Amino acid sequence: MSDQLFPDPPALARPLALAGAKPAPDADRSDKKNYAQRLSNHLAQTVADALRPHYPNITPDAMGVGQEAQVDVAKGRKRLDVKALDPTLGLILCVSIKTYSFRDFSPRTGKFGRWTKNIVRNDHELRGEAMVLHQRQPYSVLVAVMFEPFFTCDDGDASKASDIGKSSFAHHVTTLSKRSGRGKRAVVGGTGKMWVDLGAEDTRYDLFEKVFIGLYDTDGEVRFFDVDESPPRNGRPTNAQTLSFEEFTAVVHGEVERRNKFAPTWSEPEDSEDG
Repeated sequence: MSDQLFPDPPALARPLALAGAKPAPDADRSDKKNYAQRLSNHLAQTVADALRPHYPNITPDAMGVGQEAQVDVAKGRKRLDVKALDPTLGLILCVSIKTYSFRDFSPRTGKFGRWTKNIVRNDHELRGEAMVLHQRQPYSVLVAVMFEPFFTCDDGDASKASDIGKSSFAHHVTTLSKRSGRGKRAVVGGTGKMWVDLGAEDTRYDLFEKVFIGLYDTDGEVRFFDVDESPPRNGRPTNAQTLSFEEFTAVVHGEVERRNKFAPTWSEPEDSEDG
């Protein structure tokens, strides 16, 4: 029997279902906060499960144990969404999960806004997270993912030249792009995309190695946009501009391999008469 008769569900179908009914944008703040926390936990489980073949001890584990597990940092301990530890090297990978699930709403005026209210706060949270982790463990690879609905791409007004004319998604990309790129420095004036690989020696502890926006629909289909790329000012990015869930996890694993590729190489010994 063909496997196509029973296709795999979309990557985010399970976490969205387990998070439960999504409150309305004008619902009580505590209801929205609780939903966001449930969704973040289930998204962390989904990401950890996808990376588990590469990192068997990644948390949360297959049974969900280790949600928001802790690691030592410069001042105390830090809770992490998804983490992979090496018994000798320490933290080798951390994936920070953020969600933006609701349109902005003002209880005072009763009006709905766009999807931009908390994005600067999210950037500040990521900055603090990167600082405390990289200062203590500079060789770790940090990846951040902001999960948000495709609807964030659909607002804005293409006819307006002002900043408000671009979509909320485009605003998120431009805001979070300054939080990405640790270990690499662009070569000014180079042909195409050229950079110097600084690796773990980069003293910009406030940066993540990679930052993505995971755009999803209500069925759980998801595409990942790398904030190092240029977004469309209005509308949704194409499939060619984004990554599938499998491609996203491959890029994450590739970043870890790149960070840890500098093992010594040995020359062949010369033949000697004593040999």
